[in-house]
Amino acid sequence: MSREARYVLRLPMATPGHPQPRTVQSDPTSQWTPRLSIAPAVIERSATILVVCKDPETRLHLKELLNAEGCDPVLVESPEQVNAAIEKKRPDLIFIEVDSESMVDLCADLRGREATRDVAIVLVSDAPASEELVARGLLAGGDDYVAASSRPTELRARVRVQLRNKRYRDALQRVRGEREAFRRQAAVDALTGLFNRRSLSDLISDKVISGEAFALLFIDIDHFKSINDRFGHATGDMVLKGVADYLKDGMRTGDSCGRYGGEEFVVVATDVSSERAYRLAERHRTAVSALEFTVPGDSIHVTVSIGVAVFDGGETSDELLDRADAALYSAKSAGRNCVIVAPDPNPSARPGVYPPSGFHERFFVKRDGSSGS
Repeated sequence: MSREARYVLRLPMATPGHPQPRTVQSDPTSQWTPRLSIAPAVIERSATILVVCKDPETRLHLKELLNAEGCDPVLVESPEQVNAAIEKKRPDLIFIEVDSESMVDLCADLRGREATRDVAIVLVSDAPASEELVARGLLAGGDDYVAASSRPTELRARVRVQLRNKRYRDALQRVRGEREAFRRQAAVDALTGLFNRRSLSDLISDKVISGEAFALLFIDIDHFKSINDRFGHATGDMVLKGVADYLKDGMRTGDSCGRYGGEEFVVVATDVSSERAYRLAERHRTAVSALEFTVPGDSIHVTVSIGVAVFDGGETSDELLDRADAALYSAKSAGRNCVIVAPDPNPSARPGVYPPSGFHERFFVKRDGSSGS
């Protein structure tokens, strides 16, 4: 005999009183051979099934059938008791007696709740119920219907099917959750929760390709290595996360922020001119300098240097990043805790880009090629 032929399917015999099991022998040559479910043979825990039923005999009968299936039935007599039972037991399946309009209302209410939105609802009756009432219950949120007394074998089979479907849904939800976690890990910096370097590069490339006007603010924490050397890397991580939290909360609508690496952050500011980008960078610089990080017996204040590059077409994303990085280097060389705006990469092709006077002379290369003071 083949391995498949030794499999058996045990179901209850529909006889009065306590049902007796019967064995169906698999026949590999028959098209009606019962096949095993791909679900695990051993369930980690007993399924909890909420039974909402007024009739005591039907309630007892359902309890016996569900106990025979290895389930844990939770019996309530009225819809008013449902809330407490759901909160306490978190059922895997819900049975509702088809008795009146309250059944229809209960189905709709359960289907509208977050806790029971995906829990299958089986309508059940002691004797065949009104076709119209059953239809209304199904339309209101029920998933299945069975007459308990006349079709106990079918009822137990339907319980198995609904619990099997729940295992499939739970497995699918786990897979989706894991996929979302992997997607997030690939896009987000683990320490700060901001975009990581790869996500920032993709975002900048997309904006360059679309020709959208925007600016990059390269932000570097000044003397960060001394914090790690003096207080340890745990404190350094606290400072990084604190600056990241400020940047995240201080973003304008439409702007994005990420950790480019180490103690460097990048803000992608949309729809800004050179002057507005400078003012935005100054706002971030001033706000970060006001942050205070408390450690045992001491407190830490940090400053940042910021390099700004404004994109208005005519260069690649790598060239734009290089300009912003060069402006950041200039800010470091100028004594740190300041903002430097990178010059236009091709000012002769775009006359009139720079303001004629004011603070900009400090941060731009003049048209005659000499540097601002």
